[in-house]
Amino acid sequence: MCAQIIRQGQTSADQRTNQASSASEQDLHSIDKPQPHSGWTIDDAAEEYGINRWGAPYFSISPEGSILVRPTQAGPEIDLNRLVDRLCDRGLELPILIRFNDILRDRLNALNQCFQQAIREERYDNRYQCVFPIKVNQQREVIQQVLDESRKLGFGVEAGSKPELLAAIAMSAPTLPIICNGFKDEEFIRLAMMAQKLGRTVFPVVEKASELDLIFRVAKEVGVRPRLGIRVKLATRGSGRWEASGGYRSKFGLTVAQVLHALDRMIAQGYADCFEILHFHLGSQISDIRQVKTAITEASRIYVDLKRRGAKMGYLDVGGGLGVDYTGTHSDSESSMNYSTQEYANDVVSHVKSVCDEAGVTHPVLMTETGRAVAAHHSVLVLDTLGVSQPGLPELPTWAKPAAAVSPAESTADASNLLPSGPPENYEQPVKTLWESYRNLTPANHMETFHDAEVALDMCIHLFGGGYLPLEQRVDAENLFFAVCQRVREIAKEKGDGTIPQELAHLDRMLSDIYFVNFSLFQSLPDAWAIDQIFPIMPTRRLTEEPTRNAVLGDITCDSDGKVDSFICGEGRNDTLRVHPLREQERYTLAVFLVGAYQEILGDLHNLFGDTHAVHVQCHDDALKICSIVKGDTVSEVLSYVQYEDRELLDRIGQNIEDAIDSERIDQQQAGRMAKAFEAALAGYTYLSPIVDRTPLESIKLD
Repeated sequence: MCAQIIRQGQTSADQRTNQASSASEQDLHSIDKPQPHSGWTIDDAAEEYGINRWGAPYFSISPEGSILVRPTQAGPEIDLNRLVDRLCDRGLELPILIRFNDILRDRLNALNQCFQQAIREERYDNRYQCVFPIKVNQQREVIQQVLDESRKLGFGVEAGSKPELLAAIAMSAPTLPIICNGFKDEEFIRLAMMAQKLGRTVFPVVEKASELDLIFRVAKEVGVRPRLGIRVKLATRGSGRWEASGGYRSKFGLTVAQVLHALDRMIAQGYADCFEILHFHLGSQISDIRQVKTAITEASRIYVDLKRRGAKMGYLDVGGGLGVDYTGTHSDSESSMNYSTQEYANDVVSHVKSVCDEAGVTHPVLMTETGRAVAAHHSVLVLDTLGVSQPGLPELPTWAKPAAAVSPAESTADASNLLPSGPPENYEQPVKTLWESYRNLTPANHMETFHDAEVALDMCIHLFGGGYLPLEQRVDAENLFFAVCQRVREIAKEKGDGTIPQELAHLDRMLSDIYFVNFSLFQSLPDAWAIDQIFPIMPTRRLTEEPTRNAVLGDITCDSDGKVDSFICGEGRNDTLRVHPLREQERYTLAVFLVGAYQEILGDLHNLFGDTHAVHVQCHDDALKICSIVKGDTVSEVLSYVQYEDRELLDRIGQNIEDAIDSERIDQQQAGRMAKAFEAALAGYTYLSPIVDRTPLESIKLD
């Protein structure tokens, strides 16, 4: 097995002391010793993170508690942790985006197989072609993999801009179709017509009425008879986040009346044979199959009527919309889909066939512009955890602890001496109320006590704002309040068999840790920020251990929006992710799945965090091959994007160094080291490196 081969000769992640998590706020408090497994199994882990639902058939958990990747159903398994270790041995630092070429190819083949099965079963008298939209993932390595497999399957690509069209013309095979969507200027159309003149199969799709005249004028100048499509606006709307892509108010396309007028004009001029494709697009990520059925029927009715009126048409392009079940719930929620790929193919084929047979019209070639469902699964983003903040893990005041816990040497056998001393007499009453709430909390009064604690904390904050409560009393009050909340949540879960009432549901989020993760949300997961898209996230290690902490994830940008606080949990969503306590000198990594569609190209340079390293891997028999490593942006490269030049920056810094030498703040050797450090920083990765030296403040003596 591929996973077994990778394991040979690899250094254990536990031995990588140089990859220790760097210290963030209170991160030393988070470090735990290994805990007993408490009966937790990998089946529990699979259920907790839902990997068997959203990850099938590509991702699973090994008996040792690592994530396994099976790129093809009949192929070998890859141990994700060992692959990451192998990449780190090559000098790469996390974060790393891993692209599994075999998954991308498998998705294309699986889609083709579903439509071929539907065509056989329905006795559909034509063929199917997928047209991959380049906009879904424009990275050259990705498009090359798509095109290589498309040559075998007879698939094509879709281009929505001049840069995408040039890439498609240059890289695709001459026989494969290129669909040109989006608004077009004269140069765009001229490029398409010249490609047709060169023998390419190019279909510009009319998105607005004025494009029709432009296409025919440019085609005449180039000397070709254009092959074109028209996008029609359906009455049917999509579902989910992109439902506005369909319907009368959609951005692109012609109304039915405009389509009829365009056809009449072409017939009158003898150009009816140029109109080959009827196209519509219902929207990305269609969650409910009912919208698909309705739209297919409506479009098929329009198609057969246009054929009867004299259009040559032989293609029906049903656009995109085939969804990805990000949550694994198989529902009609925005991040899921209530149908399978096979059901989608069956409905497209059967509804088109039914309408065409009824009208006595020849079955058209079926096209789909499927991108998200092809590309999403093949990319996995692996991240390292830098540290943790634990606001929900309070340090009780000294006076709230038993005497033996404070000073065991001074405790006596007298039980009264073991009791907490309680707040000092000069403490304000709301702080004393919080202490009484904490001390007297029981399962019988936990709700009443929680309400009392909320009121008491509010009073403390108001007193502090008015200058009547000292800072140390505020600290004690907040710690007592969080301690009350912790116990209330534990009691509520015990009484509710693991669940808590709606009134206390916010406690998980309020008491959760913040795990600081080495990535930029805006660069690597922009949809999670912009449209609240949920992506599967889970630890890659220690999955045989029960996760005992609840956390949200904070990225390393200087932006309060740079966090992930919506996660897949079982068959639903949760505000926190269950994770393991960090251990000293041990890497703790997380993986984000299904990120192969749109995320890379939509990412931005917030705080000038650039592209991550990207690695393409592929299985050959039982051996794993790293096909290519695309290094992430360096500091120099991201600075150049915003018009900074290395030489100018180094010259200015060099002048500062010279000034420091002149004023005797540094010597010549220090100057040399500083100059080298600044130059090395420009060549470095934009993300953070692990901190190896964890010398505590108490051991540091400044000059």
